[in-house]
Amino acid sequence: MRKNDTPLVSVIMPVYNAEMYILDAISSVIQQTYSNWEFIIVEDCSTDNTREILADINDARIKILYNSKNSGIAYSTNKAIAHSNGKYIALLDDDDMAFLDRLEIQVGYMEENAFIDMLGGRTANMDSDGVVVSYGNCPKHNPLYIKAMLLFTNGHGISNGTFMIRHSFIEKHRLCYKDECYGMQDYLFLIDSSKYGNITSIEHFFLKRRVHDNNTTYVMKKKYGSLRAKKYAEFQRYSISASGFKLSDEQYSIINKAISEWGETRCDNVKELNLLYKVFQEMIKQGREMNIEYLDELIIVCKQHWLNQLKKMDLFDEGFTFGL
Repeated sequence: MRKNDTPLVSVIMPVYNAEMYILDAISSVIQQTYSNWEFIIVEDCSTDNTREILADINDARIKILYNSKNSGIAYSTNKAIAHSNGKYIALLDDDDMAFLDRLEIQVGYMEENAFIDMLGGRTANMDSDGVVVSYGNCPKHNPLYIKAMLLFTNGHGISNGTFMIRHSFIEKHRLCYKDECYGMQDYLFLIDSSKYGNITSIEHFFLKRRVHDNNTTYVMKKKYGSLRAKKYAEFQRYSISASGFKLSDEQYSIINKAISEWGETRCDNVKELNLLYKVFQEMIKQGREMNIEYLDELIIVCKQHWLNQLKKMDLFDEGFTFGL
């Protein structure tokens, strides 16, 4: 297939203080087996040598935009999307690397599956030296299951840096990344996207994700632990209510307590456990009344969270069941 017959892909990457790894990230795009791409980098007023490194890049396919002041990942990502021309948007962080066939595989899948709006894949975790040390969880495939899952959690096994997104989907629903999310802007973007479209992942490895002490997720958790936890709870409430469910403050509170981001909290007693059970039953009841397309998946997700809670409380073998 000739280059002009293939869809243009816009790879976007916000950059801040990335002098150690940015050339690896850029090289992983330049070496892609898929050739019809543009690479939009937004430099967010780095205080290290990132700007100097970018100044030495000479590739007509790479467009570098400079913020006038440090504005954060959300702003920089939105800016890159606004300046992109591709049919598809591919996300990449400045300390990660794309597998070299990533764009080729993703474009092929998206072209053959017009009902999919966002496509992710598997990650390999590498250390600061670029050595793969572990592999990410197997991603979820069923768009309806992902829709149900995102009512409660940030989608374990779903990595933002693996996603390819239809540009038309972003424009149609005016989707964007939000500020003041304490590093969870990708979670909120997934929630918003799940209300309008279909998200899936495949088994193929798309991303080498760098795990190190300066990783944004770890930094934000360490610096803003309690604020991040509060924001995560807000996102849960928003996701559930935006899907049409109507719960009381008490019902939301038990969900927030039982299903925290890192799993460090749980129900404290059987009374709270019974309340959680009733909340799940109420959501399933309301799901039936609303005739939601993902009812079966909602039941599965509720059962999974219920069983996980039993395990945390060492009650798994004491006869507790989840009836419908």
